[in-house]
Amino acid sequence: MTAPRSGGVLAVDKPSGPSSRAVVNRAVARLGLRRVGHAGTLDPLAEGLLILAWGRATGLIPYLQEYPKTYVADVRFGRETDSQDRTGRVVAECDASHLDRAAVEAGLDAFRGAIRQTPPMFSALKHGGRRLYRMARRGETVAVAPRECRVDRFALLDWTPPVARFEIVCSKGTYVRTLAHDLGRSLGTGACLEALARTAIGPYRREDAVPADALDTLSAADLAARSVDPGQALPDWPGLRVGPDEARAVGNGAWKGEVTRTEPGRRYRVLDESGRLLALARGGDPPELLRVFAESGA
Repeated sequence: MTAPRSGGVLAVDKPSGPSSRAVVNRAVARLGLRRVGHAGTLDPLAEGLLILAWGRATGLIPYLQEYPKTYVADVRFGRETDSQDRTGRVVAECDASHLDRAAVEAGLDAFRGAIRQTPPMFSALKHGGRRLYRMARRGETVAVAPRECRVDRFALLDWTPPVARFEIVCSKGTYVRTLAHDLGRSLGTGACLEALARTAIGPYRREDAVPADALDTLSAADLAARSVDPGQALPDWPGLRVGPDEARAVGNGAWKGEVTRTEPGRRYRVLDESGRLLALARGGDPPELLRVFAESGA
């Protein structure tokens, strides 16, 4: 479906090297819009799926970020760096030749399910209004509070000592660099992230994404045609269609009259008769409006 001019969601395949912000800036230049954001940062080292949202669809970003993310990660054992990946300064090395596949697989159990992580200093989190990575580059360190996250899959795909390849499915806020670091510490060798590719975000797949270079060559109309309509961008949320009178009421932040019965607690896309996204709602009697999308914005 061609995305409306007012907004859309675009899956982009980011190469290793540029930052997520650099990719967004390329989309801004091509689309001629200032309102472009992304759902889930990829470090410059990482490649793979980056979801962009533009126009009124930027209001969907918090909900797109809720989707679990799938990664393929190469982890080198026997080396630690200050950034927890291969781009950082080496701070410790040891012989990891005693590690075997069985030992690595046995170590994964402690990092599955609900876990707590201490985010790395080289991250975009803020402390006292300052980005941690900027502080780290100046040699500053601060105490960073552990955060809860969830790892639904942590599977060893390949073992070529001292590098292991893993597939990881995890919640938002999970640092794969820190998973690598913490796993290495638990096995007594240390480890750092060698390479990372994000292959999926919920229902979005890397193989369906537009190459980042296409942001410089495709026209704005072509990019819009490759985008997902805001009304279809959360495909696992049931659609709740309403008539013209109800649509006008929803646009004003209220329900007018009789609403189709909804399942309490379940979340819905509220659509007009043409399929245009009007709002997001949580089921109830009447449903609770979570976000209303104005005609010209989010």
